[in-house]
Amino acid sequence: MLIAVFCLSAGCAAVGGNSDAARDSWRGATYDEVVSRWGAPTRSTTLTDGRPAHTGISESTSSRGSFYPSIGIFGGSGGVGVGTSVTAGPGSYEQVRCERTLIFRIGRVVEQHWVGSADDCNEFRRK
Repeated sequence: MLIAVFCLSAGCAAVGGNSDAARDSWRGATYDEVVSRWGAPTRSTTLTDGRPAHTGISESTSSRGSFYPSIGIFGGSGGVGVGTSVTAGPGSYEQVRCERTLIFRIGRVVEQHWVGSADDCNEFRRK
């Protein structure tokens, strides 16, 4: 319920398409697996039913005509990122974002809410 309230107030959009596979790849993962891939969560809370929920946010700027791959941040404002630029001409810049909230029960991911486009979220697929 807390996540639903947050999404309503923030205007969240559900991801779809191919990012479902990225999201589903984390089902059953442990908290330590998630942190080893994404770093510490940006924020954490305990839901009313006692389950822990951890959110990771990845944000970067992309420009049309440029390619900026990034390693997602599952950490706060001091997160780690890597970028490579291959410019193909002038273009406008846009903010890209993938927000992932993972809910755990008995130490394993049992529910998830991802917000962002498939293009922005697919890089977070569990390998």
